[in-house]
Amino acid sequence: MSATIYMETYGLSLRKSGNCFKISGEDDKKQEIPAFSIGSVVVSADGVSISGGAVRLCQENDIPIFFLPVNGGQTSVLAPVECRSPELQAAQIRAQEESARIHALAQGFVQGKIGNQLNLAKYFKNSRGLKTGEYADSLGEYADTVADILSGSGMEPDTDDISLMRNRLFSAEGRAASAYWHMVSLLIPQDMEFPGRTRKGAKDAVNCMLNYGYAILATRVHQALLHAGFSTYFSFLHSPRPGRASLIYDLMEEFRPWAVDRVVIGMCGKGRKVKTDGNGKLKTEDRRFLIQSLEKRWAADNLRKLLANQAEVLSRAVMEKKPYVPVKFLSSGAVQAGTAQSS
Repeated sequence: MSATIYMETYGLSLRKSGNCFKISGEDDKKQEIPAFSIGSVVVSADGVSISGGAVRLCQENDIPIFFLPVNGGQTSVLAPVECRSPELQAAQIRAQEESARIHALAQGFVQGKIGNQLNLAKYFKNSRGLKTGEYADSLGEYADTVADILSGSGMEPDTDDISLMRNRLFSAEGRAASAYWHMVSLLIPQDMEFPGRTRKGAKDAVNCMLNYGYAILATRVHQALLHAGFSTYFSFLHSPRPGRASLIYDLMEEFRPWAVDRVVIGMCGKGRKVKTDGNGKLKTEDRRFLIQSLEKRWAADNLRKLLANQAEVLSRAVMEKKPYVPVKFLSSGAVQAGTAQSS
């Protein structure tokens, strides 16, 4: 299984040594890793150096290099190949003018995210034995809210206005998110001081972990989309914008709850005392622990395979105009891969 090289500490360097990557730091410790075993390189710290030879080795082995922002913002990528399938990218462009196709795909992303958020809330009820009390009572109300939202978001559109369609779906997603993050707040220990979901400018440890986890998840989604032949700039739920790889955020929605939220909530529940530097940046040891926790969870769920499958599902949905069915993470902890069903 392909691994990821994380360059998350000041002073790390990445060099080429034959067909291997050599990683070294200020402590003079060195590590060599065969290029064939690497799927991506993620850079999240300043003061990191990557040699020209290492970049060429990445190109030769189809390994993208991702540069994460410190606290929110756009991730940059140095990718070996950006256009693997002109036919698929042409279909993406044609779909931009078909309001029914936009709605069908965007609807799948939103419903996948909302459903997986609810199932995660149910999962924690079961895993923590929260059969009675405030959490159990709130979960019943939350489930009713989600059922109502999913029923409304599943209706056929009564307009061809793509912008209006997107706004309605985001409104549904926002209603569900408000109820979901309330459930999450009940799972976070009080001494963690979780103020609710904050994206840009977050200073608290919980939101910093979520933002960092999502940034890493975005690199995995980006990689899957590139391998499938997509242009990441022609999206469906999120409006295409110059310079923004919006399709990443489309496909990422259904994976957020189980790929990142579950890990962060679990860390908090186990008493991990995470610290930030006061400017929204996690301490080095906490970043490393979060990365290790994410990688362990993703390996158990075989996230790479799930993402590759969903990218292929999306490809068939775009090319063959089939309904898009998102991946479904069940409250039992099992996973049900999505499909592109016949119309």
